[in-house]
Amino acid sequence: MTPVLRDTQQVMLTGMRVLDAQGLVIAGRDEVGLSLAHVEEVQEALKGFYSARIRQRLSDEPPPPLYSLSRGSNIRAFIAYPIIETLPVVEDVGLEQRYLQGVIYLSRTPNNILRDLYAVKATVVFVSCSVLAIVFALGTLVSATIARPIRELIAQTERIKHGEQKQIKPLKNPVTYEIDQLSSSFAEMSKALVERGDYIRRFATHVSHEFKTPLTAIQGALELIQEHADSMPESDKQRFIANALADTQRLKQLVHRLLELARADALEPSRQTCQLSELLATITPRFKARGLELIAYELPRTPLAIAPDALEMVLVNLFENSVQNGASSVQIYAEAKSAQLSIALHDNGSGISDANRDKIFTPFFTTKRNQGSAGLGLSICLSVLKAYGGQLDVLACQQGALFKLLIPIVADATSKSGLPT
Repeated sequence: MTPVLRDTQQVMLTGMRVLDAQGLVIAGRDEVGLSLAHVEEVQEALKGFYSARIRQRLSDEPPPPLYSLSRGSNIRAFIAYPIIETLPVVEDVGLEQRYLQGVIYLSRTPNNILRDLYAVKATVVFVSCSVLAIVFALGTLVSATIARPIRELIAQTERIKHGEQKQIKPLKNPVTYEIDQLSSSFAEMSKALVERGDYIRRFATHVSHEFKTPLTAIQGALELIQEHADSMPESDKQRFIANALADTQRLKQLVHRLLELARADALEPSRQTCQLSELLATITPRFKARGLELIAYELPRTPLAIAPDALEMVLVNLFENSVQNGASSVQIYAEAKSAQLSIALHDNGSGISDANRDKIFTPFFTTKRNQGSAGLGLSICLSVLKAYGGQLDVLACQQGALFKLLIPIVADATSKSGLPT
């Protein structure tokens, strides 16, 4: 079989050995007589099973360079194939006996991967160019759909930082739904910040004005008393001191109101509930002693989703306004609608002019400044109701003032009482 093995080896470039049933080499180069029975794949083949292994190649020759296209792989594959002879034991029955006659043991080093790539270099170049083109297209698409809108938002923030733009505007071409949402959120946040900044600026201006007036008056009175203490009549001295004390009381009242407004703006709504009828029952005697009669018309006993002290603060401020405007009675109507209780408070006082109706909720706006009003009561009421999801409006009426409150209710209820037209 030596000529057959030699011819096969020249064609397949594979190391070939023929082993007998004990694992001894009986054909193959210079290893004749060498026992390979201890090799794992040979042991499997001697048991009648096909077996193969891959091992690291050990060579005395230096490794080939990286650019080599020869078989420079550092691994070698070994295959052991059993040679089995099958002989019939009983021909009529079909029983057979299998005999192991030997093993064909093959080994080969696979081709270097660079050689295989070089063989298909045209395909490799085409695939590489295609991948690069796809990557470039994806990069362009991502830049157009994500990077460009984000760069526009960044440009707007830079213009705002340098004072060239007041607030962020929504993108005209956001491309994707997520970028559109992001742009809208930025625009809403920017608008809220601008409005808040304007509110703080106006608030600071009003506060400084409100503090400056009484402080100037106090300073003037004290300077007059200091300069003319010896020659000033006692009556004038007492008058200046009284004026200074009145202005001090005004400042104290203003500070108290400012603290109430700050608490109302930062109010955290609680889960407490209350009923309008029960709350009015506790407030009515207090204002009746001051000449203001509270007339309630069949109020629904609907639990309201607002803390009792918060609603009491709102009602007391509104009734105080009625007292300051010369009202002698306040008619109270209420009606439950869906998830809110609509409350109307109509007094018979001097009312609110058409010119002032849009200004009454502005902090520090008041027509009763000479009477010590700071113009913060209605602002406090509006902030408290907003914290609980409510609303406060002033409606036009022929006589007196008409306020409408919307307060969330805990449970649905229906009332037969109607609101005045």
